[in-house]
Amino acid sequence: MPRNKLYSFLLSLVIAFGLWLYVVNNVSQEDSTTISGIPVIWEGEAVLNDNNLMLTHVSAETVSLHVSGARSELSKINAGNIFIKCDISKINEPGEKIPLLYTYAFPGDVPSNALQVESRNPGVLYVNVDYRRTKEVNVAVKWTGTRSEDYLYDTENAKLDYNTVTVVGPAAVADQITQAVIEVDLSQRTESISESFRYTLCNADGEPVDAEQIVTNVEEIRMDMSIQRIKDLNLAVDVIYGGGATPNNTSVKLAMESIRVSGSAAALDALGDTLTVCSINLAEVERSREDTYPIVLPEGVTNQTGVGEVLVSIRFSGLRTKEFTVENIQSVNVPEGMAAEIIGANLTVKVRGSEAEINALTAEDITAVVDFTDAVAGTATYKASISFSDSFKNVGALKTSAVSATVRPAEG
Repeated sequence: MPRNKLYSFLLSLVIAFGLWLYVVNNVSQEDSTTISGIPVIWEGEAVLNDNNLMLTHVSAETVSLHVSGARSELSKINAGNIFIKCDISKINEPGEKIPLLYTYAFPGDVPSNALQVESRNPGVLYVNVDYRRTKEVNVAVKWTGTRSEDYLYDTENAKLDYNTVTVVGPAAVADQITQAVIEVDLSQRTESISESFRYTLCNADGEPVDAEQIVTNVEEIRMDMSIQRIKDLNLAVDVIYGGGATPNNTSVKLAMESIRVSGSAAALDALGDTLTVCSINLAEVERSREDTYPIVLPEGVTNQTGVGEVLVSIRFSGLRTKEFTVENIQSVNVPEGMAAEIIGANLTVKVRGSEAEINALTAEDITAVVDFTDAVAGTATYKASISFSDSFKNVGALKTSAVSATVRPAEG
C-alpha cells in the first residue's frame, strides 16, 4: 500500500475512534445531576393584591431538582435557566401553611422528553397569606437629652414636612402600628434644627413593631425647629433732669424692671444687657404722672414675657411751680449785618423748685436769652432759654412760650 494512503487510513481511523468515544461518553451515555438554588417565580401576585391579600411568608425561595438524561442535555441546564413557577392566584382568603405545587420548565433548546426529574426538594411549597392593610399613622416626636437652661427649645412649634406616614403591609402587623416615632436628642443643641430624621414604627405604648414586611411612603421626615438663646434683659428709662427736677427730688420707676427675651446669639449680643424703653425730659413734665410705653425689640429678638408695654411712673417731691413774667430778654448771636427786634416786651415763664427757693425768687432773677444763630431776614418764632441768678441754681424752667422776632438788615 502506498505510504500516503496508509497515512490517510490511519488518520481516518483515529478520527472515527475519537467520534465513537465522544458519542459513548458525552452523547449516548446517561447521567444524573442535582441542580440547586433554582429561584421560585410567584405568579398571580397581582390577583392576590386585587383581593386585598398578600404573601407574608414562603417556606422556600429556591428549590432543587435531581435530573437524569443524556450528558449532552444535562450540560445545557443550570439554576439560571430552569424556570420554577408557583401560582398563587387561586388563593382567596388568609391562611397559614397553605400547600402549593409548582411547575418546572427547561430551556427551549432542551427537548421536552430529553430530561427526567427524578426528585424535587422541597416537593411542596407552603405560604402564609394575610389581608393587605393600608393605613395612615401620625408622626410623633420623642425629645430626649438634657436641655440647656440658657436656650429656648420651641418644641411645640416644630414643623414636619410629613405629619402622617402611610403604611402598607400584613394586617396582623399593620394593625399594631399606631405611630411613627422620631427620636431627637437635644443634648448640646444650641442651633435651630433643620434636618431629616429616620423614624421607628411603634405601637400605642411607644414600643417598636417588627415592620420588616411593611412598606411606607417615605423613609425620612424633615423637621424644622427653632432653638434660641434666652437672657434676662433689663429695662431702663433715659432721664434728662431739668426744670428743677433732680435725682434728689424726683423718682422715675418702671413697673417691670426686666423681661426675658430670646434670639440668636449674635442678636442678643448686639442688644446688650439693657433696653431703654423711652427718654423723658423732666423739664417738659410739670406734675407727677404715670405713662405706658411700648417695649420695642429689634428684629430677630422675641419677648418671651408676653408683656408688650411697661408703666413708667414719675414722682416729684418737695417741688413747687410758679409763673413769672420776664422782661429781661436778651438777644445773642445775631448774624453780622442784621438786626433783631423782639416783638413783645415780656415773656411768660413757668419755673419749678423747692418751696423756699420759689418763694424767694423774683422776675428780676430770671433772664430769657434768645439765640439768633443762622437767623434770616423776616419774622419768625425763636426759642428762648431761661437762666437764673446764682442764688437759684436748683430752680429750673418748665415749658416756655416761644418769642416772636423780626430780623432785618441793620441800618447803616
